[in-house]
Amino acid sequence: MKKTAAVCSILAIITVPLLFFGCGQTQGGGTTTNYTIGGKLTSLIASGMKPLATSTVTHIVAIGSNNQPYLADLSSDGTFSIKINKGYPCAIGFYNKTGSTITYLGHLVQSDVSWDSLPTMDPKTDSVDLGTVEVNSSSLEATASIDITTLIDSMKLADSTTAAYYGEIDGPMVVFTNLDIDGNGEFDFLENKYYMFSMYYNMGPGIGATTGEIAKMVSGYNDDYMPSPSSYGPNFASMNNALPSSTVFTMTAPAALINPDGTTSTTMTGTPAANSSGNFQTVFFYMGNSGISTPESVPAGTYTITAAGNTYTVKNVKGSNIVKVRSSNSIIYPVFHLVTNEAGVITTVQYKWKKVVSGAITDASAAEVKATIENTEISGATFVHTSPFIDLRTAAKSSGENIVKFDRDSTSVDVSSLGVKLSELNHIQASYNLNSRIICKFDFE
Repeated sequence: MKKTAAVCSILAIITVPLLFFGCGQTQGGGTTTNYTIGGKLTSLIASGMKPLATSTVTHIVAIGSNNQPYLADLSSDGTFSIKINKGYPCAIGFYNKTGSTITYLGHLVQSDVSWDSLPTMDPKTDSVDLGTVEVNSSSLEATASIDITTLIDSMKLADSTTAAYYGEIDGPMVVFTNLDIDGNGEFDFLENKYYMFSMYYNMGPGIGATTGEIAKMVSGYNDDYMPSPSSYGPNFASMNNALPSSTVFTMTAPAALINPDGTTSTTMTGTPAANSSGNFQTVFFYMGNSGISTPESVPAGTYTITAAGNTYTVKNVKGSNIVKVRSSNSIIYPVFHLVTNEAGVITTVQYKWKKVVSGAITDASAAEVKATIENTEISGATFVHTSPFIDLRTAAKSSGENIVKFDRDSTSVDVSSLGVKLSELNHIQASYNLNSRIICKFDFE
């Protein structure tokens, strides 16, 4: 977000493969689901309000952090089963659909560890039984009877401390419970429409790239490096032409974003900060070209997007408790070491993960990294952002042509095929997703 072109280069590598929907099958008949979430509602009528037609649970949907929705099988006695593809955390939303009105009744929470989602990245078995689930439409929360120790063990997290750490990052997962963003009274994914509202963080410090870092990466790791997030910017994306036609990207008046406090942000004037690739469309919102540097956290509440005469509403947005502007607590991030051969070609990028705790740098544990960092390829999902990746930029290739994914759980990646000489390197961009669709971007010179 320091540079619009730099951010756009990240989105350019998102691909559009098969879309998942319904009861566990892909549209194109591809891989079936491999994990089951089960339970039973204490009542089909949500608590917290007088019994109304709109307080009856008619639909339960699990939504992965890659925006894959999975519709549950729901019986008349309240028993439900949701078949998903594990590998991503998922939020579970409860809804009433009466005629052309969809009412959001709440989402699954676990208050002991502040979970707003289930960390189904690498669960222990092929299923979990949540026990009885009560949906409270006043608090917009659904609580399960499963013992917290049993649930943490089922999700294969190391311990309650790691589970609580995951709970600090997953607040933004609630945004995935928005399933009628265009407001036409139909579930978007059942109309083959897919929207995503994400936040990009510039990991700073400052608006420009962090200078002097590349030289330090050659001699070894810069163990003193500490990120200081300087700005963030919302991104609203769609697939399958869910946004109106290409006029979105050529319109004279920029798209507008109405924030929860009523203020308005727009795309960059002059050149609308938008991108279209096949049936994938995205619109970036900034204040100028620098991203939003205040308030410290993403404001919680409802965001309204207007584009080409259409209105899109995104409710229940929560900011991250980990990544905040000028934050110095709990941020996990990579540090790099560049290895060259006799010809000066960069052959290997070595890396390790660090964590800032109250302004002090420590080594991040393997459990913390797994609970925090999304580790994914760009395939098999509705929206996927390669995570984590490093981009070695030269004057000849400065727009994301030298991107290499590195494995979160390894310590090095072979980049010799890029043929980049250290003497040609002028910029490094690195990025990763948190397991909540918060995207963190680093720029080094």
